[in-house]
Amino acid sequence: MKKLFTVCGLFLISLFAFAAAETEITTSEKSESKVLHEFKDFSHWSIQVNGGFSQFDGDVNQRIDQLLSSSQLLWTVGVDVEYSFNPAWGLIANFQYMPYHGHTSSTKYGKYYFKGNMYAPSLMLSVNLLNLFGQYRSSAAWNWYLNAGVGMVFYDVTNTAEDDNSAAEATPTDVNNGKNISIPLGTQVEYNINNYLAVGLSGYYRIHNKDNFEGQDYTKGTMNDGEFYVTASLRVKLAPNAKEGGHMRNLSMMDYHKLRTGESNLESRLDSLEKRVKVLEDTVANNILPRLDELEKQHATTPDEDGDGVPDFRDRQANTPKGSFVNYWGEGIPQEALDSPCCDDVKQVFAALRVDPNVDYNMSVYFGFDQSALSAQARKNIAKAAQKLKDNPEMKVELRGYCDFPGSNDYNLKLSEKRVNMVKAELVKAGIAEDRIVVEAQGALANPPKAEMKNRRCDFFFY
Repeated sequence: MKKLFTVCGLFLISLFAFAAAETEITTSEKSESKVLHEFKDFSHWSIQVNGGFSQFDGDVNQRIDQLLSSSQLLWTVGVDVEYSFNPAWGLIANFQYMPYHGHTSSTKYGKYYFKGNMYAPSLMLSVNLLNLFGQYRSSAAWNWYLNAGVGMVFYDVTNTAEDDNSAAEATPTDVNNGKNISIPLGTQVEYNINNYLAVGLSGYYRIHNKDNFEGQDYTKGTMNDGEFYVTASLRVKLAPNAKEGGHMRNLSMMDYHKLRTGESNLESRLDSLEKRVKVLEDTVANNILPRLDELEKQHATTPDEDGDGVPDFRDRQANTPKGSFVNYWGEGIPQEALDSPCCDDVKQVFAALRVDPNVDYNMSVYFGFDQSALSAQARKNIAKAAQKLKDNPEMKVELRGYCDFPGSNDYNLKLSEKRVNMVKAELVKAGIAEDRIVVEAQGALANPPKAEMKNRRCDFFFY
């Protein structure tokens, strides 16, 4: 019996050591995301009621071929109040009522029946084995607990001798207000119905340090009376929705660690961002891009005989020279209007359009939609600019690159930079020194907002 108590003691010490190690690990976790406080942001308390069957395991008459005790199988009820430190560890305050009946005999007392009642409060440590060893399981619907602790048993026994008990030397004494120390050991399987309720099935064995639960004196100093009981239970989890992290008994260890480290909050934000990106992708793919393609097709197929950027159906002056400055109706704007001091409003419009009278737009390099590659015509225009610089050794050139309106500002700025650098590389290849070339990426031409080739260009500004 002493060995059994030693093993139980070592088991309890091991459980507490594991609990301390787990607490040390979880409290050392850090994160830059939102972290939930281990105690304040979780619900911990729960109440459980149980009922089932119990059987006394002591000095009772039984046949040699019997496996279990021959004492009567009786009912038992109990209640637990538990505080769950985390999803793996908890502390249980238990009270169990267990009546017991049996029949025994001895040389000293003869044959007699005994009836007793046990009232057993105890304190137990509970470990959820599925959470302790299943750190990465995603669901905590099913749980398997191992419970062990120490407590007291208060008991009373009454005895009734049989009729043929005349040879007995003495009559066993009734016991009132008996007390002893007990060690409950048990296991429980539990299923979480929802956030508030759980049902379970458990089996326990209580070890006692006395041997007179039948009302007899001790026999050779042995202490081997015990009690089996099997119960079904209903648990009520208190305030599971009152705290941000929920109730400890509803969490798997993986969910618990995610909440403690902020990973769960980060995953929620990523999920929300992923949904928003998906909506944006669908909008771009199903709405914006088809409309842009349609605009490009319309622009590519709309007749413009004089190449002034105004389609023929709107062009009131269909024979303007190529590269001429025209208004919305395709009407040429006289140079005098550009130079006239009385036309400040017109000059402001041209300034907004980034049109410079000093630039020869016939020599400008034009690009395809979202392209920086040089066409054959572009290389011819660059060759003209290179020849002009060779003919005037003191002359320098500024390359100004533009994009049309689709795309972000950053993207268009980088694209216009690629375009001017392509033109610069071609000039250098033609023999123009780099110190005579200045590049200026202008980005998108926001006014007018049209996806037209004349807005996708690089201008030569000579000085």
